[in-house]
Amino acid sequence: MLKQTLIPIWSLLIGIAVLTMASALQSSLIGIRASIEGFNTTATGLIMSAYYLGFILGSLLVPSWVKNVGHIRVFAAVASLASVTILMQSMVVNPWFWMLMRMGTGLCYAGLFIVTESWLNDIATNKTRGRLFSIYIIEIWASQTISQFLLNLSSPSGYGLFILTSVLISLAVVPLLLVRTPSPTINVPEKLNILGLIKTAPLGVTGVTIAGATSGALLGLGALYAKSIGMNIAEISFFIGASYVGGMLLQWPIGKLSDRQDRRVTILWVGVVGALAAFIVPLGGTMNNQILMMVGMFAVGAFTFPMYSLASSHMNDQLRPEQILSASSGMILLNGIGGMLGPLVAAALMDTMRIDALFWFVAGLNISVALFAVYRIKHQPAMIIEEQGDQIPVALTVSSVATAEMLVEADSSTVTEETSHEVEIKL
Repeated sequence: MLKQTLIPIWSLLIGIAVLTMASALQSSLIGIRASIEGFNTTATGLIMSAYYLGFILGSLLVPSWVKNVGHIRVFAAVASLASVTILMQSMVVNPWFWMLMRMGTGLCYAGLFIVTESWLNDIATNKTRGRLFSIYIIEIWASQTISQFLLNLSSPSGYGLFILTSVLISLAVVPLLLVRTPSPTINVPEKLNILGLIKTAPLGVTGVTIAGATSGALLGLGALYAKSIGMNIAEISFFIGASYVGGMLLQWPIGKLSDRQDRRVTILWVGVVGALAAFIVPLGGTMNNQILMMVGMFAVGAFTFPMYSLASSHMNDQLRPEQILSASSGMILLNGIGGMLGPLVAAALMDTMRIDALFWFVAGLNISVALFAVYRIKHQPAMIIEEQGDQIPVALTVSSVATAEMLVEADSSTVTEETSHEVEIKL
């Protein structure tokens, strides 16, 4: 029964939910406060990009730290540092200092999610893993949505929301340390030949990278955009929250559709619809219609955020099961690179052109994926539908540990060596 499955891990799920809430709240808060402090858009883009640089560094460094000193010490250390970095940003208001702190925050969150997701994987069994993973994804999306409404509890121009974020991080530690289970096993993936991965699934690589760029730009600069056009805090919370709701509700239907047809076709039309949806928001702004803008943000999230799941699933369709663990680290790296570049380019366009350029940029990225999908469909034979693996939904906040474990579990029974491309990937 589901109840029996959840009882042993209730503390883990609560801790992860609170941690995700703190992460999403902090992202919007930084964007709004940067606008209040008069930081230019390019500076804000650099600050937001620094998070992804830190997350990449954390994904590479934290597993080795855990191996050397243990998961409990690492978890306590990075949780403390995460609390410090957000509090320091409320005390020292300087774009260069914020960039450094934001990079530290990304590194810390990578450590926190690696440990908690590894813990969850150790607790799960083959019979319960699918249900637990579904619950995990749902709670992450829900937590990210709820976090936006916490913006209304205090003024972003003061200390309150910074303190609240720090408190949430500290509270997340409490239930996690109450888990009575052996230390989780964290496997450090061996080095991956990125060129081999690109050769194997160029569309997957493109989609994963651009998914990072679009989500990084939207979530990093969306609150700044809303503040710049005159939205108040309540309106901003609904505006950003609408994108999370759209991504949450459409993730599964789009994924199921991709399982029933050539996945490249799904990537194609999702890219096209995502590009069209991106123009709804500035159109609503021109018409001074906030309802239309909210609908547009819902649609952007619905047809932009699922791209990572689609692209990573397409990539895994091309790999043998034993290659997936190593390839997953490459996916996280590519997604992080996109996450770093997205806010930088979008911010530069917003500064040099107009504020609506954020959504023009998102539209351009989505249509570029769609065009590349057309090229691949024309020049590469379609895979037999029955030989595709099941699409695995992935939330916006996830580490390579959980992704790899779930993908290996899902694909090991569906991907055979005969249906995979013979490509040299260093495992």
